[in-house]
Amino acid sequence: MEADLPARHRAIVLGVTGSIAAYKAGEIVRLFRKAGVRVHVVMTPAAQRFITPMTLGTLSGNPVTTDLFAAETGGAYMEWGREGGAADASGIRHIQASRESDLIVVAPATGNILAKVAHGIGDEPLSTAILASSVKVLFAPAMNTRMWENPATQANVRILRERGFRFIDPEEGDLACGEFGRGKMAEPSVIVDQALRILGPACPDLPAVLVTAGRTEEEIDPVRYLSNHSSGKMGFAIAEAARDLGHPVTLVYGAVSVVPPIGIERIEARSADAMLRACAELSPKHSILIMAAAVSDYRAAARSGEKIESGRKDLRLDLSPNPDILAALASARGATMTTVGFALETGGDRARAREKMSRKGCDLMVLNDPTKTGSAFGADTNEVVFIHPDGREESLPVMKKTEVAREIMQRAAKIAAGKKRS
Repeated sequence: MEADLPARHRAIVLGVTGSIAAYKAGEIVRLFRKAGVRVHVVMTPAAQRFITPMTLGTLSGNPVTTDLFAAETGGAYMEWGREGGAADASGIRHIQASRESDLIVVAPATGNILAKVAHGIGDEPLSTAILASSVKVLFAPAMNTRMWENPATQANVRILRERGFRFIDPEEGDLACGEFGRGKMAEPSVIVDQALRILGPACPDLPAVLVTAGRTEEEIDPVRYLSNHSSGKMGFAIAEAARDLGHPVTLVYGAVSVVPPIGIERIEARSADAMLRACAELSPKHSILIMAAAVSDYRAAARSGEKIESGRKDLRLDLSPNPDILAALASARGATMTTVGFALETGGDRARAREKMSRKGCDLMVLNDPTKTGSAFGADTNEVVFIHPDGREESLPVMKKTEVAREIMQRAAKIAAGKKRS
């Protein structure tokens, strides 16, 4: 379940308080572990009325702290701390865990926990752990609208913000009490995304990776555009693989059919020109470029400002070539950047893929054929051939795109390391 942990194991404390939104804590734990982050759960007594410690202990793989003076509950015991130092089974492990974590996330955060932390009260394991820790704290409040808007709660939020505590404000929606208003906890993916951004890359000294994904859309008129069938899955999988291996990652993506990965700096660029501008600006800060986006080869020579009338029999559409983003960036950066390109060729034309690699100046070309079984647009699998500048070819069997992404990242990182040594 847990991603391969990089050299520096990131660790968080997840504080769970007494709100109906506590049932979402299991999904929060799952997303953290998927991103390779260790999780130690600390629960208030009220939280245990909504979700059991055994559930969160099983999902986190760590004992759950439930009481100031009792041993933890649930989960296979794992040594805690980046140095591998395990605490004993006494009731102070919540303090050690909070001190050895990189971040404390409180989700859901009730008005009660905000009040206690704002005024220095520590009368259960979570508030005590926060008071005893100097790491950053991220609150994701969840409560009735009137509770959230109460002047006392807002005063406590202001106090905490002034002291450097972070917040993901509650959303507007249907509440458990039957009312509609602001007070709904943000979705788990939003919470984990913000937390991962605060944590930063697991290994900031590794080469920074710039990934493009999705398809571009070249407008013909206000309602029509030229594009292709790319879903964005392959590029997103590469960005996630780079993140999980500890690299700093930036993702530039066009139109997609799937949800972008969390915990990654993301920039949307819907057209080829927009993607080129974004990548050109970001390129100097990155050592590896993986160009997985399916950029439209052409755009309308002249975009119509009005919708083109339907039914015309004499309609003619003049096209102009789009910029070659990969070739432009490879030329600008030269040997200082490792570039990986994709050649999508029906029929798997390897000679054409080699020609593209040479013309664009790539360090590695990934060839795939969308007409082959297992490599279709939008599929969860892919079958690729790696083509190297020295003529070597590596054919991989049909694999999950997450597995292909890991293979691509391993080769890109190896090429980048070789350039650095030379």
